[in-house]
Amino acid sequence: MSGRAATPPELAGAAFEQTVRQQAQRLKEELIRQTLEDVTSWKRAVDDKWANDHPDLPFNSPIPPEEVEQYRQRVRTQDYEWIVPSFERFLVPDPDELNPAIDALAQIEAMFEGEADFSGNWVGASAALVRINDVRAEMGGWQGTFANNFIDNFVTPLQNLAPNHRELIRLSRDQLECTKTIYLRFRKSVLELLDQSIKATQSLSGGCDPDVAKWGTIAAVVVGTVLGPVAAGWGLVAAVLLDAGGTFAQGLVPEGGRKTESDLAAPTATEVAMNVHAAMSALGNDVFGEEEVATAAMRMIAGVVGDRRQEGARSNRSGPFTVATPALADATPAQLLGGALRPAR
Repeated sequence: MSGRAATPPELAGAAFEQTVRQQAQRLKEELIRQTLEDVTSWKRAVDDKWANDHPDLPFNSPIPPEEVEQYRQRVRTQDYEWIVPSFERFLVPDPDELNPAIDALAQIEAMFEGEADFSGNWVGASAALVRINDVRAEMGGWQGTFANNFIDNFVTPLQNLAPNHRELIRLSRDQLECTKTIYLRFRKSVLELLDQSIKATQSLSGGCDPDVAKWGTIAAVVVGTVLGPVAAGWGLVAAVLLDAGGTFAQGLVPEGGRKTESDLAAPTATEVAMNVHAAMSALGNDVFGEEEVATAAMRMIAGVVGDRRQEGARSNRSGPFTVATPALADATPAQLLGGALRPAR
């Protein structure tokens, strides 16, 4: 996979923020209007307020007109003030904040690209990696046990290390790409929730079919198991990571990928608002669950690399991410003078 997932214009930056604030304000205004104008909604609001304010009085006690007017003002100025701030919490995280890290990993990955030359040597794309073959060629002018050890136990493992590092960077970039997709789908869910919530509120006056006011989160991404010869050598055979191939193949809005389904429609505006609040909580929980998988994946990659590097350092043996120290590094003058490293004849 090359490049990174592009953010649709409606989900990016100021455009998304403006839409969320405008739609949240519209939802708030619709809830206020329907609470005051819809007979059933208004009766539910008055009864609830009376019961809460006078728990010691019978439920069907006469309500003074002035108190009814107070309830009307509370609907206008208090009851739905939570709507806009609650949706504003969904303005973060910004998926595009991951772009610099994704791009940086792509650049590093490109540095580890390479191919075999006509002699079968692997040639890296960057100048630093090309030097590995240069060193191998230069060591051809030397012989002795130290020369052989340097080629076999240092240069060759170092050359084999580059593809592993490239794969490691690619895998890490895939996890960040999937994390960005989680946040893109999260934003898509927020906009859909606002749209469906407005429809559910309008349906109280017959402006919308109640069956239309359904909503489901679309935060889920594909979770796969890492397999393959390189990954197996790292100890990631059973690692549960985010599957970039499957995730992007299913698109921004995956078919059947909704984690939680909600019916927002209800008989009264108060109940619609309760359904909206519950849906917001469900969306937050679903995204949190996805973030936990993404976090665990990155920690697992870091843990495996750390473990393999420690093993190599302790045993001074080359591994998938480490190269053993060559015997030449600890050579004594006596060993060198004794012919362990001498010019080839």
